[in-house]
Amino acid sequence: MLDVYVRQDRRLNRIAGATGIPAGAVWIDMLRPTPDEETLVEQAIGIDVPTHAEMQEIEASSRLYQDNGSLFMTATVLSRTDTEEPVARPITFVLTPDRLVTIRYSEPRSFELFAARCQKPGADEDAAGVLTGLLDAVIDRAADTLERLSVEMDALSVKVFLPRAARRQSEIEYQDVLREIGRKGELNAKIQESLLSIGRLATYLGQATLGGRTGKEVRGRIKTLGRDVTSLTDHAHFLADRVTFLLDATLGMISNEQNTIIKIVSIATLVFLPPTVIASIYGMNFHFMPELDWPWGYPFALSLMATSAVLPYLVFRRIGWL
Repeated sequence: MLDVYVRQDRRLNRIAGATGIPAGAVWIDMLRPTPDEETLVEQAIGIDVPTHAEMQEIEASSRLYQDNGSLFMTATVLSRTDTEEPVARPITFVLTPDRLVTIRYSEPRSFELFAARCQKPGADEDAAGVLTGLLDAVIDRAADTLERLSVEMDALSVKVFLPRAARRQSEIEYQDVLREIGRKGELNAKIQESLLSIGRLATYLGQATLGGRTGKEVRGRIKTLGRDVTSLTDHAHFLADRVTFLLDATLGMISNEQNTIIKIVSIATLVFLPPTVIASIYGMNFHFMPELDWPWGYPFALSLMATSAVLPYLVFRRIGWL
């Protein structure tokens, strides 16, 4: 699909599903472009549109380069962060002297938000302004995701470190907790990957020769984007350490639960072992056993077994094992 944004009346008007490139086009957004759409953009602008396979290459020389006066920059952008299966896909930004071309095969929420904002009155941006605005929207979305992730990690921390009394009242499925921690860690790793690529893009864009395409204001915005990426990256590293801590703590809790179960089984074995021994003794079929002729032999044996079971239990309670 090809969406073209044309500067008109001090805002950018969207032409959805465009079949041509108008003269005043500032931003050309290519979502899962067909071969015909790629040919149309290449002929209209004079650039070689990267293929999907080329966009997925991770070498710096393949993601950040200049060709025929145009800057080709590829960054990893998150999408579907509100679902259980967030994805990080490469998006290519091609900055020409008077147009911005974006090639993407995913639908990040940040693109939708920026597209709605740039169509409002007063959003009169050139190609470089649209690029910095898009990057700013992507970074804001990553910041929102990190904030939500931090809150969810707080809730997980409370759940893992519940007091013993509360833990008994509400059984914790530690396998579910481990899966949840894994999902949080995976999302945080994708955020770090995205911020790393955007940071490289911002550094390259700030050092590139942009000529008359940008002014002091845009360069200042690029520096601000770089600082925002640095601060978010530091926070993502903090969350990564927290994920590791919670993972270790959860595994420790599982080990403690297993040790408690083993201890209870061991104590139960020790409690019932003496009565079993007594019952085994009186179950032997020897002819000469004095107790067999006692009128109170049976109650005596039962009392002896009960006493041998209660005494170890009281001892274990007193020393705090139960």
